[in-house]
Order: sequence, then C-alpha cells, then structure tokens
Amino acid sequence: MKEKISQGNEVIEIWDWEKAVPTGKSVLRGDAHRYGVAHEGVHLWIIRPTVIGCDVLFQERASHKEQYPDCLDITVGGHVPFGTVSNKIQKESMEEIGISPGDDEMIDLGCFRYEEKTESLFHREFQKVYLYETRRELSEYRFMDGEVSGIYAVPLEKLETMMQRDISFSIEGFNGRDIITREVGRKDFHPLLFADSMNLYMKIVLTAIHQLIETGTVTVMMPAPA
Repeated sequence: MKEKISQGNEVIEIWDWEKAVPTGKSVLRGDAHRYGVAHEGVHLWIIRPTVIGCDVLFQERASHKEQYPDCLDITVGGHVPFGTVSNKIQKESMEEIGISPGDDEMIDLGCFRYEEKTESLFHREFQKVYLYETRRELSEYRFMDGEVSGIYAVPLEKLETMMQRDISFSIEGFNGRDIITREVGRKDFHPLLFADSMNLYMKIVLTAIHQLIETGTVTVMMPAPA
C-alpha cells in the first residue's frame, strides 16, 4: 500500500496531447492515469554483446508494484517528476538499476506517443526512448528504490521469436544477491510488450538494436508524435 500511495501522489508535468509539448502545469500521477492526462515518460533499453549476438536486458518489477507485479519489463522506465529538465533518464536509471549512462553513451530513438485505456486506467504518455550498449556484468547492477527485484539477459533471437509466438526458454539473471537461471515464456513478461498498441514501438526498438550491433550506427527513429 505504501508504494501505491507514494507513486499516486507523485507530481508530474501535463503535456498537450495534440501538440506534444509540455504545458508547465502539474498533475498528480494518480489523477493523470485516472483521467488520461498526457505526461512525459522515459525508457532505456540496455543491450549486452555476446559471442553470437546480444542480450536485451529486462528488469523484474517488484512484487508489490500496483501494476504488472513480478513481470519482466523494459530495462528502465518511469515518469519524469515535475520540474525535472535534465538527466531525466539518468535519474530513473540510477534509482532502478544503479547506473547513470552519459548522454553521449546512449542513442536517442526519439519520442513515442502512447495510449492505453482499460476499465481502471487511462494512460497517455509521450515516451522518450533510449538505447544503450554495455558489457557490464549482471552482478554489477544495483536496485536502489525497491521497485525492481532483478535484472535478466534475454537473447535477442529468443525475444524476436517470442514477439511472434509464445515459446519457453532459459535466461540468466541477478536478483541482487545471486546469479540465477529460470525458464520463461510470454506469461513472465509485461503483457503490453505484445499488444497491438506496441507493435510499431517494438519494431523500431528491435530494428535499432540490429542496426547498432551490425553496423554500429542507428538510423531508425520513433515517428514524430506531433
């Protein structure tokens, strides 16, 4: 319950949904998700080179999370607190997994206009998306704010197959104490990764990963939100 209250009372900035610009006005995070008030979010996808390709790192959401507890999700993701004008993804990354990549280390994939509506949630968000390649070992990550319980390395080829159909495979992870191995399938991941609303987003992310590991240069970008 403590986690729900603190996050619901977090103050974030209202964005104009049509113009895709910040308004300078504030809203409680809980109200934004209740009434469909557009706001800003940040995403960081981390990949780790391997002998045969690369792994995509996924965080494991803590069991007490209000939404999608225990699911494997984007490496780093969160809302931007009101008044934050710089180091937005660095702040979120440090809180969740204990690292703070420099702007020159990450690849900016642009901004994705996202909308999700359910019986209990109306989520409108402009998601600033970044890609970061590092050889850092899983055991080097630290989970600082209690919202993440582990980090897992998912082989790119397995992720791409799973985007097409459900499969079961083994992955390695770190839970803050030990390196562990577990079997996973679609049921273990955030369900929205496979939703129609995320098709374009995931296609661009996966294309960017391929471009980075194959050519060292990324040309694909999220579509302009405005």
